[in-house]
Amino acid sequence: MNALTLNLLGDLEVLRDGQVLALPPSRKTRALLAYLALHTRSLSREHLCDLLWELPDDPRGSLRWSLSKLRRLVDSPGRTRLRADRLGVGLDTADIDIDAVGLHALCSAGLAQADIAALERAAARYRGPFLEGLELDRFPDFHGWCLAEREAAMRAQTALLTTLVERLADTPERALPHAHAWVRLTPFDETARARLVHLLLALHRPREAEHQLQLGVRLIREAGLPLNGQLLRAWRETRLPPTPSTRGADPFVAATPPAAQTPSSALKGDTLEVMRWAALLAPEPDPATLGQVSGFDTNRVGMALEVAERHHWLTSGSQGLRFTHGELASELYQAITPARRQAMHRRIAEWLAERPLNDMRQAASLAHHAHASGDLELAVRAMIEAGRYCLRIFANQEAQHYAQRGLVLTDDMTGTRRVCLALELHDLLYSAAPMADWEAGAGEVVALAEQALEHGALAHARLGFQLASHIRWAHGQWRDAHEQTLQAERATRCGEGREQVIAMAETARCLAMLERDLNQAGELLAQARKLAIQQHIGHPAIPLAQGLLSLHEDRLDKAESYFKEARTLCKAMGDRLGEFQAQEMLLLMDFERDDYAQARERCHQLRELGGRLRDGSEAPYAVAAEALCHYALADDPDSFGVALVTLRHADARHRLAVLLLQAARLDLIRERADSARQRAGEALEHARVLERRSEQLLAHALLAECARRLGDTPAWRQHAQAAETLARGPVAGWARRRWLALLAQPEAEDEA
Repeated sequence: MNALTLNLLGDLEVLRDGQVLALPPSRKTRALLAYLALHTRSLSREHLCDLLWELPDDPRGSLRWSLSKLRRLVDSPGRTRLRADRLGVGLDTADIDIDAVGLHALCSAGLAQADIAALERAAARYRGPFLEGLELDRFPDFHGWCLAEREAAMRAQTALLTTLVERLADTPERALPHAHAWVRLTPFDETARARLVHLLLALHRPREAEHQLQLGVRLIREAGLPLNGQLLRAWRETRLPPTPSTRGADPFVAATPPAAQTPSSALKGDTLEVMRWAALLAPEPDPATLGQVSGFDTNRVGMALEVAERHHWLTSGSQGLRFTHGELASELYQAITPARRQAMHRRIAEWLAERPLNDMRQAASLAHHAHASGDLELAVRAMIEAGRYCLRIFANQEAQHYAQRGLVLTDDMTGTRRVCLALELHDLLYSAAPMADWEAGAGEVVALAEQALEHGALAHARLGFQLASHIRWAHGQWRDAHEQTLQAERATRCGEGREQVIAMAETARCLAMLERDLNQAGELLAQARKLAIQQHIGHPAIPLAQGLLSLHEDRLDKAESYFKEARTLCKAMGDRLGEFQAQEMLLLMDFERDDYAQARERCHQLRELGGRLRDGSEAPYAVAAEALCHYALADDPDSFGVALVTLRHADARHRLAVLLLQAARLDLIRERADSARQRAGEALEHARVLERRSEQLLAHALLAECARRLGDTPAWRQHAQAAETLARGPVAGWARRRWLALLAQPEAEDEA
């Protein structure tokens, strides 16, 4: 084994002399290591900066910082592997054992001629997809490279496992682990599943073989792929060697009750009809569901099931009803005419849609049956409902999957239905994961909102404009966010009922977040509250807007009450992002009261919630906020500095500015004027980009106080004058209070 090992298949892993090394916390630094490792030539610094950083992040400085971390990881005494000069960077991998490189080299040399032991060693090194969890989809060039490498690695591993299973066919016990790995890698590949079934039967494990048969059929159907018959042929044709007790007969057939071999053609009447419905609900049909979807009363269903159990077509156990043999379920399903099959799937999907989703299996069934019904609108709505349920239970990847499947289906739709459903799917997709190309995504959402407006779909137009506003707000485009917020309100100005209330409340909330047109926000909110009371409508946008306006007026107790109400409503509706934002505002109340002990407790809740949300800035913010509390309570700034690095990379300017201003205040209390000036200066840059007057006022006030303490009179005069100019305009009451407190400090010290 080489002294240094780099594993890229699965989570990134670096080993020195067999010992796993601690990796840098920065995902971009780890991504940089992988990128350099698979490029044999030196790469320009400009290219690497464009690949992984954005201009506001100081790309060259970030690259230098990452390289300093990587040197400690890959270099060793007397051996410099990371080579960097003023123009380029390269990694000498001559003596680094890289799993992905070894896999591709083995495939290129020819798998059919390679030593089987070498093939097995290479197969064992595959721990998962290439750079699992390190896609960085906000950076399209790196993301595209990563996906291409992942696809290439998966193809190479599939070829390797296929070769092993074929070459070890005469020793099934040795081939079996590789067949299992092949199926895990390509779960929808009928050939892989058929070889696994064949090996399990050859090893006298019929129960496991049947489970794999049923699972394979179900997965392939749910994916909308055709079955080519390989699975059923593997089940039918594989024969075990005779044992002394069954010599001269097929052991599997001999072990099966005679009635179980009855062909499906023997079924008739109610039993045949119930068994057809059971085939659609396989592998575990539920008697209650059978009664509801078949239209038969309980007695007729019970009698049919009794006949099926007596003939061993169905068995009842601790897990409920099951087909004794998956082959019978497949035969019954294939015997139903396509038109009737679609109608039956539609009936099941409609029945499932009438009930609240309670588990992932139910969500998957709804999506499967709706898709198999052939009704595009029903299928897309099922994807939306399944995705929303996944968001409630923090299954974000699954929610993203359903949203993407739904968007593919809308490509075949036209008119108002397509526009409205596509907007709901984009809303679902944004809640599940940040957009890889947020500018293009926001543009697409605005285009759909405009189309919805043209079709008269006012509620969906409002949804589109507000979604675009949220996307742009999160990325600092506050001017565009402001315009799209107003457009959302205009879209539903003539609307009625609940949609009008939500539109006005959401607009008031967005205007308050943007600190724009606050008088208009107050008027809209008053109208929304009046209508909501009259029509008995409750929505978290109303207390969120009330809380933001109260915070702007520095009425902290009222704001806290509203944010608690909003948090409760968001939790009840399954709006996890809204719940996080309400909790985030409550944390800000704690900061404004300098109650860091309470803030730390709230940070624990934020970390738990943020860690289960999409891969956005929520989790890094919660970690950084908790580190800030630790600084306040233990006077230890190191963990906060580390946490800021991750938050900066998350592209969350507003959240970053808030924490930096709080940290700068703490720095001044602890007589660390240099650190306070640095933090307040960075916060000021972010606040300027975001056009946040309140944060700009506090940043200038802090910088003026830092300059006064450091004896920098020109800087003090500059920032004091800028703060005074901002204070004459509309700013938040809390920022004005903090400014006045800082302004009074020199006078108080002079009097003393």
